[in-house]
Amino acid sequence: MKKLLFTLGVLMVFIMEIQAVDFYTNVTNFWYQGQKTKVLALGEQRLNINSNDMPGLIIKLAYADEFSQLGVLSNLYHRVLSLGETITNENFTMQYPLLKYDTEGCLEFLTTYHPSPAELLQEQAKGLLTEKPFPYDFILEALQKDGLCKPLEP
Repeated sequence: MKKLLFTLGVLMVFIMEIQAVDFYTNVTNFWYQGQKTKVLALGEQRLNINSNDMPGLIIKLAYADEFSQLGVLSNLYHRVLSLGETITNENFTMQYPLLKYDTEGCLEFLTTYHPSPAELLQEQAKGLLTEKPFPYDFILEALQKDGLCKPLEP
């Protein structure tokens, strides 16, 4: 139990340090280096504080997409679209049409995508590859420019 509490404490300090510096750079660099679970932890922490946090949703969507978590993808796509319609910040609204187009295309694809268990395992394994850019970097950068990636207060 003590080890678990210590690990959680270290993780919280790590997340706070990430948030203290350039959010976009940290997320995209960690993702590229293959530290995707650290990126997901940051997104989930933001969503625990505010379930409608767009940077957190984008991170969670990227992770679910990267690791072919088909059971949650459709819901995440719909949440991103729904929340995206409410954000009126300048940089985000310039990039939102591309996000919407991509998201709607993915939703359509999911209706016809039925991989075998072996194919799904192969797709999920691709999520472990390093040196891959964060798939929604353009929208995360727009959110940061609009000031929507600041650390959240619990």
